Amino acid sequence: MSKRLKLPWVVGAALALAATAAWAQEGTSINLGVGTQKVITVPGISRIAVGDPSIADVKTIGNSQVLIIGSGEGKTTLLIWKNSGQRISYMVTVRRQDPNEVIGEIKKLLGDIEGVSVRMVGDRIILDGQAYTTQDADRIDQVVGLYPNVKSFVKVAPNAKKLVAQNLNAAFQKAGLKNVQANVVGATIFLEGSVESQQDLAKAELITKAIGEKVENLLVVGIKRMILSEVQFVEIRRNSTDRYGIKYPTDITGSASANLQISKDLWPSSFSQGAMPISATVSSDLAIGFQTNDGYGRLLAQPKLVCASGEKAEFLAGGEVPIPLITANQFSVEYKEYGVILKLRPTADRNGNIQTEIEAEASEIDTSVSVSFGGSSAIPGFRTRKVKTNVTVRHGETIVLSGVFSHDEQKSVSKLPGLGHIPIIGELFKNRGFDSTKRELVIFVTPRIVNPDSDKIRQIIDDVKARYKQARGEVNFSIFD
Repeated sequence: MSKRLKLPWVVGAALALAATAAWAQEGTSINLGVGTQKVITVPGISRIAVGDPSIADVKTIGNSQVLIIGSGEGKTTLLIWKNSGQRISYMVTVRRQDPNEVIGEIKKLLGDIEGVSVRMVGDRIILDGQAYTTQDADRIDQVVGLYPNVKSFVKVAPNAKKLVAQNLNAAFQKAGLKNVQANVVGATIFLEGSVESQQDLAKAELITKAIGEKVENLLVVGIKRMILSEVQFVEIRRNSTDRYGIKYPTDITGSASANLQISKDLWPSSFSQGAMPISATVSSDLAIGFQTNDGYGRLLAQPKLVCASGEKAEFLAGGEVPIPLITANQFSVEYKEYGVILKLRPTADRNGNIQTEIEAEASEIDTSVSVSFGGSSAIPGFRTRKVKTNVTVRHGETIVLSGVFSHDEQKSVSKLPGLGHIPIIGELFKNRGFDSTKRELVIFVTPRIVNPDSDKIRQIIDDVKARYKQARGEVNFSIFD
């Protein structure tokens, strides 16, 4: 009889324990240090509760994560209820960490980063030294962010880029890419040289990605490196013509003619007849001048030339003048170029230096020195400013050629003899003319090492396309014309 009564009680207790197990679930222990924090993930959180907030401070992040911050030493319980009604319990243990233990954790997190030391100063942990790559510096900042009592004085080494370039060059040599060189220009690492195939190019890119540093890839497949030369011609002109005073008609010019005619009859009794008409034409000039004429001009050309390293590039913005060449046996015509003329020969080395041979000229036709011979038309002269030099600069640096300056001044005085020499009053019998011409030419040349995929080349192509579309739109029909 008693056995029958005990059986239902045992079954009821087992069902109650099963229900309790389904509703409550014991979590794992959480160990924290004072001032440290940890995030746990529990999907479907409805509410949370902590036994002693002075030991652990808890906050919900969304509805699936809980942030636990160690506030003081001790132990407490963290309860989490889910939307399904299930409850999870965690035992949170917070203790003051041993500084040596924290230093050990930081060293494990930093891994094999070189150049960084971790040491204890007072009650704080200090990171000091130099990071050789930007990736190492970012990783150090992330590790320090995990420990409030840790301070970082680590800086990126000034020669970090050079060390990265050295590591890249060693990796390229080991991979058999003997014609690939990593060079530092300013704050950018350039990959220069050539590879024999697309497979070698992909291999160089993989090695670069493994290093983890951003580089500018200028490698070419089986051809020479290309150089973009951006040139600007600027010529400033000023013409001044001044006239002051009175120009009297001191010279009389003209022509005179006479015609004499005598006739006589055949008969002796007749008298002779004669006629002698005379005509004369006279002209003279009178000019009064009180004027000042100034003129300004600017010539600007902006050619952009792309050529292979060591090859020659030429540019002409102007025209050609035919000049006859006459000898005893033949007659020929030679054409003389004038305008803005530029000849370049840039050569790049593996260190990012660009040696540029420059020959620039700005010329114009000068009819004041024209000549004529052999019944041909007048052959004009030329006014020319020319410069020729050889300069070596780094990638992206600008060569400035200036000081090509010319200044012509003329003065003419016309006065009446005697009267023009009288002081003060003589100014009424004088005429002065002042002519001044100033020219200054400045040339800017900026060579850059590029490849067909460079941003600079794309920018130039897009700029030309935009100008073409703009010009096309301007010549089309519009109701606002």
